[in-house]
Amino acid sequence: MPKVPSRYLLPIALSAALGACANNSSQPESATDEAELQEEQVMPQTRLVTGSIGYRERIALPPGSVAQVKLSDVSRADAPAAVLAEQTITLIGTQVPVPFELDVEPRMFDARMRYSVSAQIRSADGALLWTTDTSNPIDVSQRVNNLGLLNMVKVSGRVADDAQIVDASALLPLQASGNEPGWTLEMDTQRIALNRQGETATQLTPTPSATMDGQTYQFDATNQSNQLRVEVTPQLCRDSMTGMPHPYRVTVHSGDTRLEGCGGAAQSLLTAHPWQVVSINGNAVDTEHPASLQFNPDGLFGGKGACNQFTSNYQLTGEGLSVKAVAATMRACLEPLMQQDQQMFDLLQHLQRFDLDEQGNLLLISSDDRRIVAKPQE
Repeated sequence: MPKVPSRYLLPIALSAALGACANNSSQPESATDEAELQEEQVMPQTRLVTGSIGYRERIALPPGSVAQVKLSDVSRADAPAAVLAEQTITLIGTQVPVPFELDVEPRMFDARMRYSVSAQIRSADGALLWTTDTSNPIDVSQRVNNLGLLNMVKVSGRVADDAQIVDASALLPLQASGNEPGWTLEMDTQRIALNRQGETATQLTPTPSATMDGQTYQFDATNQSNQLRVEVTPQLCRDSMTGMPHPYRVTVHSGDTRLEGCGGAAQSLLTAHPWQVVSINGNAVDTEHPASLQFNPDGLFGGKGACNQFTSNYQLTGEGLSVKAVAATMRACLEPLMQQDQQMFDLLQHLQRFDLDEQGNLLLISSDDRRIVAKPQE
């Protein structure tokens, strides 16, 4: 290689050094600009939250009613909502819809948090009459949030002043039952009916508004003629006599009597997911040839083994779970995989009941205690 004269080395080195400096100086500026841009993009802008509150029913508000609208930080489900702004409106000769305006400062907000507007209308003596029961979020990146009309629901039953009224329509209609003594409960959006063993009459009462106590829904229907409170907790519950699993634990307080039992359709646990088979009679399935199961609300049942697909019907009663004759395709494959399919189909033919374990895996259990374990399919 020819030797470079020394007189050329200094200009080359200076040029390289200047180029490096230029590159290094531009890089931080670019990174800084990008960081500032990102900060600017997420910086809260909201200064005004507007809208109106009302309800669909044609019911006049009593004179002197008071409306209260609140903007709260609802980021933490395990903590009371922190109120950032509120407006109280005395409704003198005014009916719904009632407009509201909440003036706020952008620095009140944190872009990582969630904020929502709620509203209540109380009578002149403080009784809660109407309330919102759904989330009404705002977008802190918008200077003005116009939420439109916030629909309210009529409050019925006993509700504590600090109670959070919630939408319980996903729970209803609900059937529940318990043993020793035997009792049944039927509840929809209009009525609660409680029937207790040894009593001739069914106790009926209007369904009150639902409130939350931790993870438990509460319906307090206590009035002059009834003392009835129903508590529903989304938690796996097994019938004390049959062992049948249900999605809700239900407690009924009727006067001085406390009744414990389970509620919700057991079928909803089966149909909640498609299922991927993990093991059959204690033997892990071939992960390269996965097997799957699917229970449909209409009673159809089917899936795929390691080799063959299958269909059937299932029947779920208060005593257990059974499957009718399994119809499978006849595709040939490796002997171990065909044996795996045959074990699964044979177990299903003798299915007697089902359960769920602590991890939420489905257990299909035969009359001779053989088991299929399946996990929720992603």
